[in-house]
Amino acid sequence: MKLDNLKDHLKNKKELVPTVLLGVSVLCGILILGKVTSFFVASARAESVVKRAIEQNGTDPKNLERHLASSAAITDELKKNNLFAPPQAKQHPVKEVSGIFGDQVLIKDKWYNVGDKIADAKIVAIGPTSVTIMWDGREKSFLPIQAAIAEAPSGPRGRAATAKENEGEGDGKDEKGEGSAVTVTIQSEGGRPEFGGRGGPGEGFMAMRQRLENMSEEERQAFRDQMRERFAGGRGGPGGGRGGPGGRGSDGRR
Repeated sequence: MKLDNLKDHLKNKKELVPTVLLGVSVLCGILILGKVTSFFVASARAESVVKRAIEQNGTDPKNLERHLASSAAITDELKKNNLFAPPQAKQHPVKEVSGIFGDQVLIKDKWYNVGDKIADAKIVAIGPTSVTIMWDGREKSFLPIQAAIAEAPSGPRGRAATAKENEGEGDGKDEKGEGSAVTVTIQSEGGRPEFGGRGGPGEGFMAMRQRLENMSEEERQAFRDQMRERFAGGRGGPGGGRGGPGGRGSDGRR
């Protein structure tokens, strides 16, 4: 009895497995179909977004001006009312008049007549010595002589400085007003210029040297003894040295 029940149970299970597998397959197919559909939908949506962005970002200057026109007035008002950066003062377009020739005026290397405009300024009248220009509701007169004076260098001052420099060079003095030092060479009495000074040996010294080179050994020894006796007598003996009666004393007096 138990064996028959077991067989029936196994038979029922065998019939249930294909049913379960079929259900799982159907569910997987539905999921795959949904994924593929969503992929195509997303691609189409992205393509439409790109097209719309390209249309909105067109380089038409009219569209740009149209979008900025609404905020231009607000921006200008904010610039005028900015306390930290006040608006710059307007400057006259004409700085100076270079010259007048008849009924024409020369401004910035260009000739103008009465009624011509220079930026926002208008030439009202041209006289023999002046030009009247209207700008910002006000008239202003310009004289060509003013431009000439502004361009001319300070002549008297420059000539005075040049004269001062020439005087400084002529009197041969330095900045302190003292004359330049002059080197004078003085030869003391009783000196021997033939033996030379600080500049180098003289002709006498060179002749004596040549003479010593031509002497024999005995003659050189005799010459040394003679010079030694001469120097010894000149320093301490009666030859007039510092210690002798004929020479200077230790205090430098005779």
